[in-house]
Amino acid sequence: KKLRPTQSDSLHQTPEMVARRSSVLTLALLATLLVAIERCFVMPGASARRAALLGAVSATVATVAEDKAEAFGKNPSDWLGYYKDPQHPMCPRKIKYDPAVKTGMIVEGGDGNPGCEKKVLTPFRAPVTFTPDSDSITIDFTSKGGPADVVGKWENGGIVFPDGNKWKKLFGLSAATGQDI
Repeated sequence: KKLRPTQSDSLHQTPEMVARRSSVLTLALLATLLVAIERCFVMPGASARRAALLGAVSATVATVAEDKAEAFGKNPSDWLGYYKDPQHPMCPRKIKYDPAVKTGMIVEGGDGNPGCEKKVLTPFRAPVTFTPDSDSITIDFTSKGGPADVVGKWENGGIVFPDGNKWKKLFGLSAATGQDI
């Protein structure tokens, strides 16, 4: 049975889930602070150093988030967050609540050529179907010319797709609102 996520889903969280989200929030705020500081002190044109710093921060946030083991998929908010897609470097991938779509969740993203180092060329929105107590979601990529029913399975801190591509989760979104932390 497929369900539409509601804000009340976020009210049924264990203390461990709250602690995990709190630690991820702290790391996300730390990452934001580090990026802001880095922008103040790194000279323009130092893109290699900037990329290295942002990569290190992203890896740290993702690793700490992975280390907290708990049952995944009980709540649609488990899937909410920002992801890194290796097939489209630096292109946005964000799963969030969206009451405007029938399924209640959506991927907001963009593609470049093939990456988004310079800019996002083609933004897209793809509906996400969530099944409770499952480690899978289904994404409808028809809005960007892709297939309608792509199943993504949660594995080791990210979503693995049938073609072998893995979106690694960088950090989550607020479980209460589905909005940016």
